[in-house]
Amino acid sequence: MRWLIPAVTLGLSILPAGAHAHAVRACMPRHTVMVLDDGQGEFDGMMHSGLWLVVRNTGTHACSLASVGPVSFEDAHHHPIPVGWRQTVGAPGGVLDTGTQVATALRWVSGNAFDPGYCIMPALLALPVHGGMLRQPFGRSLCAPSGAPPQLEQQSWRPWPERQ
Repeated sequence: MRWLIPAVTLGLSILPAGAHAHAVRACMPRHTVMVLDDGQGEFDGMMHSGLWLVVRNTGTHACSLASVGPVSFEDAHHHPIPVGWRQTVGAPGGVLDTGTQVATALRWVSGNAFDPGYCIMPALLALPVHGGMLRQPFGRSLCAPSGAPPQLEQQSWRPWPERQ
């Protein structure tokens, strides 16, 4: 029994030094692209709108999406614009292989259907990733009742394009 602990210790010490070298790194802005896809109008209604937010790995290695933060909106000077979320979904999770992409659908009220109400038009949609932020021009109308921030609904992340 005396030899068991030294033997196990010796066995663990001779594992290859690079055994953890293949860990997947976090997706970073320089290797990740975000695009907004209106789905050819599939989200547009009388007072509602939406889009697909698509994130693509353009790097040469797979990357982890675990550090991707929640979507936010900004003005032209990168100041945050408050919005409410009808549901909160977590980061996409998992690993994004080279050249693959994931998407989430965003939906909101786009017409001033409230009495009294107001609309805002954020300049940018922002998505935090490890080491920075991905931004895309937004320029769409978000509307809400007076005294409340516009509300958005975000669906779960999924592979894009979806396999059928």
